[in-house]
Amino acid sequence: MGEALKSLGVLERGHVVEVQRNDLVAGYIGQTAAKTQKAIDAAMGGVLFIDEAYSLLSVAIGNDFGREAIETLLTATENHRNAFVVIAAGYPLQMQQLMDSNPGMSSRFVNKFNFEDYHPQELQAISVKSHPSATPFCVQE
Repeated sequence: MGEALKSLGVLERGHVVEVQRNDLVAGYIGQTAAKTQKAIDAAMGGVLFIDEAYSLLSVAIGNDFGREAIETLLTATENHRNAFVVIAAGYPLQMQQLMDSNPGMSSRFVNKFNFEDYHPQELQAISVKSHPSATPFCVQE
């Protein structure tokens, strides 16, 4: 995705920085914003891909520092609108809860895509097209 956006002239560098909750959220007050900003800085000119982004809402571990990460991300996406792309990935229901958690989310994340699960035959076809010299394999359901 980063390379595609670079080739279209949307991004300067087109690299991808992949993070999860523990890469953005710290265990003590005041550390989360700095940790999140570090990931944002690394993604400048490219893509910040947040896997299981909905986990930023998790308070089951006893703190709510994930909200600080969300607020830091929202500020960065507003202040650096054309400098990087944020892709927040996760399961549809949980991602909707994340979008509903802060009024700024829906205005910053305007493009939403739902990728359906692949069927075994589709995965086989992708594999064969990606690696035509690979040995064929059998797919069972």
